Amino acid sequence: MKHETQANRLAEMIQDRIHYPAYELALPLVAVRRSKLKKLDIDDVLLTGFDRLECILLEGSTVCAKAAFGYAGKRSVLEILHLSDDSMEQQSDMKKHKTVKCSFGTVKSKVLEPKHLIDIAHIDLEQVTLFSEDKKIAEGVLVNVDAEIAIQIKKVI
Repeated sequence: MKHETQANRLAEMIQDRIHYPAYELALPLVAVRRSKLKKLDIDDVLLTGFDRLECILLEGSTVCAKAAFGYAGKRSVLEILHLSDDSMEQQSDMKKHKTVKCSFGTVKSKVLEPKHLIDIAHIDLEQVTLFSEDKKIAEGVLVNVDAEIAIQIKKVI
């Protein structure tokens, strides 16, 4: 009986706890030729055009902040560089290209302001999921190709 009461009390405490806002951690949006996306296959490499690993925090279709990876002691952290409220609307006039979102997953943070550090130890920064028009199209890993960040496709969906 005592264990049942403790379990109920613990459940109440968890339900009463304030939940932090969740943000999607992603690379900046990348434009990829439509023909390349149609022929996407395992072990293909998509060049992003980035020479530094910076990222964005998304809430729905809004870019909330730009951030960079770093370390605080031995912990992996994400440092907020500056806040933003840009919409990541798809550009409809792009006939030859599609916008691709490369997502690492979600992070939670109570505070979203410049210089704030977010612990990202739970995120595997090598694994990335690719989305186009809000549809999951592939999974891959980050690789370095001639000092440029690229994504090697491991699974096509």
